[in-house]
Amino acid sequence: MTQAVVVQVGQCGNQIGCRFWDLALREYAQFNKSALYDDAVGTFFRNVDSSDGTHLAAGGRIQLLKARAVLVDMEEGVVSEILQGPLRDVFHSTQLLTDVSGAGNNWAVGHMTYGSTYREKIVDKLRKAAEQCDCLQSFFLLNSMGGVKIRRCSRPCSSASAGVVDLQLCFLDESVCTPSLAVRRSLTTKTTCQ
Repeated sequence: MTQAVVVQVGQCGNQIGCRFWDLALREYAQFNKSALYDDAVGTFFRNVDSSDGTHLAAGGRIQLLKARAVLVDMEEGVVSEILQGPLRDVFHSTQLLTDVSGAGNNWAVGHMTYGSTYREKIVDKLRKAAEQCDCLQSFFLLNSMGGVKIRRCSRPCSSASAGVVDLQLCFLDESVCTPSLAVRRSLTTKTTCQ
């Protein structure tokens, strides 16, 4: 069984992620009538004991699904909405990293201020999420992107969320990734993020 860790960054990444988790849960409910925790469900979710939060092995009945995800946003509004909505039980507070002021859709502020300030915390959350996987296949990154190339890592990105996560992507590329473990990014349009 292989797993993917979804990394949602910024307003756009968290809004797309919210929709992704909703659709994933609906799809699994539609096709997994027996409510068994199998490889398909285990790709994006952990099955935990509802009484003590311990991880349950594949093949058993689904008790409580927790997303294999890390949610990062330097303005807490969207993450707060997710935690107050119907998906509130899918995430645990240890998977979240927010701040109150935001980067104002400014790549440089996201990269230089928040990226360096929160680097260790983000890397720690990514490491913990990866450690909860039996066979980590990928990090699936959801964030807003533009067309600017960053010379250091040759990545196209221009939004504040892209600035925040750029340092972490470089870390993943240099420290974690192998040819079979690639960082994947979603390409979004402006209308998707609104």
